[in-house]
Amino acid sequence: MNQLTTARLRNNILAVVAILVILATVASAQQKLGDLVTEGGFDWMIGKWQATTDQGDKVDLVYKWELDKNLITMGFKIGDFEGRGMIYYVPAENKVVQVGVDNRGGIAKGTWDADGDKAVARLEYTPVDGEIRRMASVHSKVDANTMKEEYYTMDSDGRLAEEPRGTLEYKRQKKQADKKK
Repeated sequence: MNQLTTARLRNNILAVVAILVILATVASAQQKLGDLVTEGGFDWMIGKWQATTDQGDKVDLVYKWELDKNLITMGFKIGDFEGRGMIYYVPAENKVVQVGVDNRGGIAKGTWDADGDKAVARLEYTPVDGEIRRMASVHSKVDANTMKEEYYTMDSDGRLAEEPRGTLEYKRQKKQADKKK
């Protein structure tokens, strides 16, 4: 009877080990944000960008990889208004999500999708007054050093207005070499 109990215990341990190996393999095979961005052909967006509004204001925008390409941090600044955000992939929902805050207490949240060769961020922005504003920004590659971003109003169902409210053309900013003493 001891041999039967030992055999069962060994079989149970082997079964548990096999399950753990399978789960580890599945977990490591899950896509991460970096894979999705590369597969979609949007890795060109990563970097520092600068545009000028029709009124002459400078707009700085940056998308930066973090955490082994599981996160994109983003930042923007126009005049004294600036914000920071995080873009990440939620595998259980198969969604790319963005959350962010600005220096005036506003909060943004939403999702990113691809529409052909364009990256579309659909966001809800809630300033401190609490009035939710829905908007979308559509990013497209003009060339290796130029990105176009169109801004649209958006209804509660996520449909964009027919015409953009505005457009900015960003130029890629060159990396500055580290200064040596």
